[in-house]
Amino acid sequence: MLRSPARAALAIVFMLLVGWTLQSLFHTGLFTIAAVLLVWGQVASFFIPTTYTLTENGVKVKGLVNRREKDWSDFRTYLVDRNGVLLSPFVERTRLERFRGLSLQFHGNRDEVVAYVERILGGREGDELDVGDEGQEEGGGAPGGP
Repeated sequence: MLRSPARAALAIVFMLLVGWTLQSLFHTGLFTIAAVLLVWGQVASFFIPTTYTLTENGVKVKGLVNRREKDWSDFRTYLVDRNGVLLSPFVERTRLERFRGLSLQFHGNRDEVVAYVERILGGREGDELDVGDEGQEEGGGAPGGP
């Protein structure tokens, strides 16, 4: 089940609207297909599960196509919102943190994830934790922060 069916439906409508608009304006299928694929790359997380694993050494992110690993030393601060935790390489808030940081989406385990990130970034040891699948079931929790 999708985490947010309404947002996923909106993403599909947006992709179709982009495709229709570009095809109507430029009458070129290749350009339209390229643009829709670029938009799909931005909204794919609504549809394709991503698994996050937090370990003592860092964060592992596994998607359908890509896999990334980041060390905890790459992150200096974190921000908790209602959907997840943003791990930021910056000390202070900046617009770049959304692009350079790493967003961990909750999977019904908000308190556990926040506690683990606080423990690791605070220098304490803990066990491995599977965060869950982004794009699947509804995450929970109220907004909060460090």
